[in-house]
Amino acid sequence: MSVRNKTRGTILAKHLITLNSNFHHTLRFLNRRGIPRNCALWIAPCSAVYTVGMRKPVDIAYLNQNGHVVKMLRNLPPDCVADSSPRAVSAVELPADTLGTSETAIGDEIEFDPS
Repeated sequence: MSVRNKTRGTILAKHLITLNSNFHHTLRFLNRRGIPRNCALWIAPCSAVYTVGMRKPVDIAYLNQNGHVVKMLRNLPPDCVADSSPRAVSAVELPADTLGTSETAIGDEIEFDPS
């Protein structure tokens, strides 16, 4: 499943990572190595994101119930906690610089494409 900025017609990630029953293993992997290029982590529900233990910065797009970006954080460094917007219901965590290179902006619609 890919993550696409429908508004701009750009791909944010070719692969979507979700936290399932093996979430501890997944988080340990992401903390050690960072989010791989062309991958995104979708966190839902989400009221805050923390990068404690991570070794690389990340980009975060907070989404409302309709999939529109309501808040963005670019290059959030390790060992931080970032509160979401009151309107956010989920977050997409991406490798650093993804939001900038894709020209993603507040109000853009993000979709998860199963193809």
